[in-house]
Amino acid sequence: MPRWNYENINYEEINKENIKNNEFLFTLLAIASFIEITSDVYENNLKRFYEGDKQITNWLEEIWEIEEIQHGKALRKYVESVWSDFDWGEAYKNFRNEYIKYCTIEEFQPSRAREMLARMVVETGTSTFYKAINAYAKDLNEPILATIAHNIHKDEVYHYEVFNKGFLKYNETENLNRKDIIKVIYTRLKEANDEDVATAYKYIQSNNDFEAFHKNLKKLAKNYYPYKMAVKMLMYPLKLNRYIENVTASTIEGALRVFGI
Repeated sequence: MPRWNYENINYEEINKENIKNNEFLFTLLAIASFIEITSDVYENNLKRFYEGDKQITNWLEEIWEIEEIQHGKALRKYVESVWSDFDWGEAYKNFRNEYIKYCTIEEFQPSRAREMLARMVVETGTSTFYKAINAYAKDLNEPILATIAHNIHKDEVYHYEVFNKGFLKYNETENLNRKDIIKVIYTRLKEANDEDVATAYKYIQSNNDFEAFHKNLKKLAKNYYPYKMAVKMLMYPLKLNRYIENVTASTIEGALRVFGI
């Protein structure tokens, strides 16, 4: 069972006065809700890819998918509670019809250990994203959103840990070295573009000003994103010496903050 239930959250206590005119927050949460609630597509692809491994496929079906979709439901209810004039259902239907065309098993890594690494990269992105949202919500004095973001963040960290166990399991056979691991991480990061965000954006906003939204997203990251946490999660599979890991993480974090990435 999920560790929390979005239906137990009191959406009536949302501090609407502080956020109802925040167009950036509305767009950000609506986009996140679209992507999260479409996790059934990813789950089906992953089950096909890991067919025969009941431990992994059962976890994907019975836990991972349920938790990911709950993230989308929680965010949808939040959006609809604050911005009730937004037709979430109609916008999502149009988004999903286009988005599922990009979600194919052909985009996966060529081996099971490598794909586990790729999933760890994805979970790094989501867990740190919601940690940033949690901090942003606190600054907005909006504790309900802060709670939702914290809950999602914890789920995503747990998912990262399970995918890491899967990586270790499959790497006993594949024997990927550090160079191989870095290549997979780099490739997955390079593939992580704005395509999914941009696709969702056009069904949420009619102003066609995605560039302005992207600038605000960078500003959010510069102020709230946990860069060091992200770097350490990405470096974890390399099993570096703790001192080297800390020094490297601090150096990369500084560079990312300077460039606002």
